[in-house]
Amino acid sequence: MKYHDESTFATDSLSIELDLKKLDFLFPEIFTPFQKLKYRLRRLGMTSYIEQISEHIKFGDSQGAIVVSTEPLLIAAYNEDIDCIVMLKFEPKIQKRYNFKVKDYLICVNTFGRTDELQSDLIAGKGNSGVWTLVHPIIADLVSSSEKKIESRKKEIGQEGYDYIWRLANEYLTLKQGVYRNGKPFLSGEPT
Repeated sequence: MKYHDESTFATDSLSIELDLKKLDFLFPEIFTPFQKLKYRLRRLGMTSYIEQISEHIKFGDSQGAIVVSTEPLLIAAYNEDIDCIVMLKFEPKIQKRYNFKVKDYLICVNTFGRTDELQSDLIAGKGNSGVWTLVHPIIADLVSSSEKKIESRKKEIGQEGYDYIWRLANEYLTLKQGVYRNGKPFLSGEPT
């Protein structure tokens, strides 16, 4: 891996591929001519934001995510390492294209980091490993067309897993009303 910590590994990596058209729709700001050129020249050692996102979804830890609201579009992305959700908010154009329903099952891919304190928007659960204090989720369904792998992972998580995420999401909305992260890659790693 070029961008992420090689001394750790995800227990539930999906190895999904990045769909550039989906990413461009979700996050057109990173598709500058310079970034596109750098991505094309990645084999020559050039680095790009696009390549970082590609690595993130290929090697990160896959978990469940669930649609909590459609107006605005809010998606709760779960991570088992901190045993919590990250509430992500998306632009109306995302809902218009995908026509999500409340309680639709999705997949997020998380990477993690450490600082002295837990990120301010997170509510660590009883299963918190205590290893990580930062989480960066990306919703796989919005950046990848590896549908078989994504659907297979949803089945592994199952009804019980998604029910748990739904419960955490509702607790979050009670305790952290109006606190959301921007759902775009890179921006979804930081509380707003």
